[in-house]
Amino acid sequence: MKSFITIALLVVYSVVVLCHPNDPEMRKFIEDCNKEHNVSPKDFHDFMEGKLTTVPESLKCSSHCIMVKQGVMDESGNFKADVAKAKITEEKFAAAIDECKDLTGSTPCDTAMKITECMITHK
Repeated sequence: MKSFITIALLVVYSVVVLCHPNDPEMRKFIEDCNKEHNVSPKDFHDFMEGKLTTVPESLKCSSHCIMVKQGVMDESGNFKADVAKAKITEEKFAAAIDECKDLTGSTPCDTAMKITECMITHK
């Protein structure tokens, strides 16, 4: 269960990780975006474990950064459900994308996190 939550978080942070958890390109996106937005390994780990009661803005923006690098979200925070679906192979995640795709937040970073959290709940 712990590894699935880890994979789901990386989805992220984005949908691709659900299907390609060992993808070196995805790992690079995560590392680069976490560094760019000053996300500490502890915050990242705590989020993956479901231990954060409040998600810091830096983590939200790292999620947005990762999704943009993957091509599943644009800079303005518009989620590209069709692109995300094209990157996955498991139907249950396609259903989750359909359920989460219309979520929006007050900023692109907030939108990215809302979609990420929604995807995690559909693990």
